[in-house]
Amino acid sequence: MEKRRSILFVTNSELGQASVILATAHEFLLRPEYKVHIASFPALQKEVEELNATAARLSNGASTTARFHLLAGKSMKEAAPPGTEFLDLHAPGMAGALFAYDNVLPATFAPWNGTEYMIGYSSTTDIIDETKPELVIIDPLFSQAVDACNSIGQRHMILSPNTLKELVLDRQPSGGALWKFPAMASGFPYPLPWSYMPANIYLVYRFLCSRRQNERLLQLSRYRQVCGLPEKIPSMFEGFGDAHILLPSTPAIDYDFFVPPHVTPCGPIVRPFEPLAKTDPDLNTWLQQGPTVLINLGSHIVADRHLAAEFAAGIKTLLDRRPDIQVLWKLKTKDDLGDALHVIASEIAQKRVWIEPWLPAQPIAILMTGNIVCMVHHGGSNSYHEAIFAGVPQVVLPVWIDTYDFAIRVEYLGIGVWGNRGAAPYAGSAELGNALVQVVDGDDSAGMLAKAKQIAVPFQERPGRHVAYEKVVEILNDNDK
Repeated sequence: MEKRRSILFVTNSELGQASVILATAHEFLLRPEYKVHIASFPALQKEVEELNATAARLSNGASTTARFHLLAGKSMKEAAPPGTEFLDLHAPGMAGALFAYDNVLPATFAPWNGTEYMIGYSSTTDIIDETKPELVIIDPLFSQAVDACNSIGQRHMILSPNTLKELVLDRQPSGGALWKFPAMASGFPYPLPWSYMPANIYLVYRFLCSRRQNERLLQLSRYRQVCGLPEKIPSMFEGFGDAHILLPSTPAIDYDFFVPPHVTPCGPIVRPFEPLAKTDPDLNTWLQQGPTVLINLGSHIVADRHLAAEFAAGIKTLLDRRPDIQVLWKLKTKDDLGDALHVIASEIAQKRVWIEPWLPAQPIAILMTGNIVCMVHHGGSNSYHEAIFAGVPQVVLPVWIDTYDFAIRVEYLGIGVWGNRGAAPYAGSAELGNALVQVVDGDDSAGMLAKAKQIAVPFQERPGRHVAYEKVVEILNDNDK
């Protein structure tokens, strides 16, 4: 019997990072010639078990199972500095971007202190030694795994949920990072007007300074060097060397980037799903009642009374204009909302507005029913790419760092609206209501829908997880030669 080829995926446990790993791992579970290992923190174990179960159901029991390996130490969220949020909200513009460079990005790239970092590094090397993989596929924000592979000469690749902007900005010809693309977290328009270029160049300079001078990053770098690791901490923007990079972004759904040969733009890397009619018949039946707006602000956004009231009033604007529209709203709250939702109380009672703290099914399964006419989200990469895959127009309400770029992208591509440009990182009822009307029932709504569906066609014909799988196999075979 031919020996099975061993592949190890290493990822943070937060689903924003892990979803593309799980989606790509699914493709290997369908091929018995591969032995799949997934290393992460405890929070991801249930997701791996569900991945195995889904693969078994979709393959009628012909799939293999991924073995879960527990990484020692703290996850990203657990390691976040005391007294700070895992991701702090900030406004766009100069002041907001500078705040993000000095506070949000360092804690995102390196939430671990030196001791915690090296625990993750040692745990990764132990798992590599145990599993003896031919190839390790790494979430780029778990830089301990990059360090581990580099130290022991282990072949590896990078699999990121992020975009060309985060992964290849430093490879753009003619200094394009300075003058062509909006600086990280700025919310500047694209294409970048000449009048914005001085401010953009300054922000790029400050971003580089922060990466090299931030005390948190310097302390971690010094600790790593004492432990025998190189000075430069691998991060989303540098430090991957010649490792091949897979990502869901493509030139068709991103800014106009030059794509270097060590990068494979895969298209949306969406997790496999079963039809909603099978997994949740009640929700599927409800969706059939009429065109539906899906509001899904991600796992980190928790609403207070004020934000919930602003959303409710914005939703009311659309519902009054379109009596046939209904709303499925994922609403996580931090306290009692009181009467914050009173303006849509009758719609809630009639279940024209369905509110849940967690969506009762995978977002992609809901999007692919064909009943969703607009998705409202916070600008998370997975949310953006799932809506792209499903051909659904978007209202984006960005709140931090790269989420501002996704708001810019939907307007640049003509498939949606930045819905809180004036209120970001929060939301205002009038602005949100106008954005919903513009996407669902405005003069340009038919054009947005047509463009969204046209963009989706090639990705539905050849999903990004297939492209990622094929590239991994190609590199494995090249290694054989």
